[in-house]
Amino acid sequence: MKKTKYQRFHVVPRHYDPVKEDIENRTSRIKAELGIAEESVDLGYSSQISGSFRKNMKHAKGTGMGQTMMLRLIIMIVLVMFAGGFVYVGSDIFYLALLYIPFYLWKRFKQ
Repeated sequence: MKKTKYQRFHVVPRHYDPVKEDIENRTSRIKAELGIAEESVDLGYSSQISGSFRKNMKHAKGTGMGQTMMLRLIIMIVLVMFAGGFVYVGSDIFYLALLYIPFYLWKRFKQ
């Protein structure tokens, strides 16, 4: 009877150098614009992702998304206050919030 050999897992370690990759992307893009490219140009993900967050923020400001930014700020302030309350008061801050939230909603919808 033949025994099966255990499976070997071999990983070839790779080193990631973002500066080198950025330089290669730029040179290949320039070669493609000049028409000197020897092979097809793959712009990669880094060139697409690098400015997308800033572009989205500019887009958000232009389309009336200021309310969303304000809501995020309010939520962050509330979370920081809860964390501070938990540090200084303890877990009682959550019980106080559970009592205050229904009162606030009742008062707001009553009007």
